[in-house]
Amino acid sequence: MGIFKFGKKRILIAGSVTMACCVLMVAFPSIALASARRGISLWASDVLPALLPFFICANFLQNIGIIRMLRSGAFPFAMSVLSGYPMGAKIVGDLRRGGEISLTEAKRLMSFCSTSGPAFMVGAVGAGMLGSGTLGGIIAAAHYIGALVNGILYTRLLGRESGGPPAPISDSKRGGRGMQESFTDAILMSFRSLAIVLAYIVLFMFLTDLFHMSGLFSMTDDQAVRALIKGFFEMTVGCEAVAEGISVTSSVKCVLCAFILSWGGLSVMGQSMSMLSGTGVTLGYLMVSKLTHGIFAAAAAFLITLFVL
Repeated sequence: MGIFKFGKKRILIAGSVTMACCVLMVAFPSIALASARRGISLWASDVLPALLPFFICANFLQNIGIIRMLRSGAFPFAMSVLSGYPMGAKIVGDLRRGGEISLTEAKRLMSFCSTSGPAFMVGAVGAGMLGSGTLGGIIAAAHYIGALVNGILYTRLLGRESGGPPAPISDSKRGGRGMQESFTDAILMSFRSLAIVLAYIVLFMFLTDLFHMSGLFSMTDDQAVRALIKGFFEMTVGCEAVAEGISVTSSVKCVLCAFILSWGGLSVMGQSMSMLSGTGVTLGYLMVSKLTHGIFAAAAAFLITLFVL
């Protein structure tokens, strides 16, 4: 009975939030339309070309059973670094749902395998927003240093499980699929995952624009606080606010952007939780681990700028 009541509460909350979003979109159709256009344009021009090849490769390797031969976090970390959010969560989620890693190992991997891509940080944020590829390089270095330190911290806190290599996948578990069918499935799975990413981008574009119109971001006169509030919801919007709206030194901008990018924003967390569905990794754990990642990255950016800038 308690489980039913808990499930009913969740349904009521989700239904209420969904209805509220529908009412807001009807009440502010111009904002909803503009946000959707911006989100779809961003997804089609930047996200889809950057993520699709990596999603297909990761899914194909998962389908043929190669990923499960790699017991360390090297593969999910490397793919997360190369492609950016939410690739790390995608791989960890697949491994956990396939019974190839434990919940503890999934949590440990998520502490350092949830990263942004270097092209976005160096190109889009550094060269594009801050006007300097060097600043983008500093942010990227601090971001990855923070991820590694974060991984060490949570490895100590959670502990690493010992054990032999996983049992080989039987033909019956693979379903006797051939290479071509596995590749086709990888393509279909990739587009499904990227459709989820698109939905979250559009949703948080709309919410951010709505908050901006309502004056939420004007509650404080401190431009840095405004940028952090925007970055709390969506990292791209937060980094743009740092680049365009704050009259501070380049060092401070690097620190703020490193924190915002490592935090990721609620949009990235929503994408990641979709990829982690059914794994047992909770949103609370993800938020705490991303917060510590942001703190470590900001500290690393501060130290790097002392020697570089």
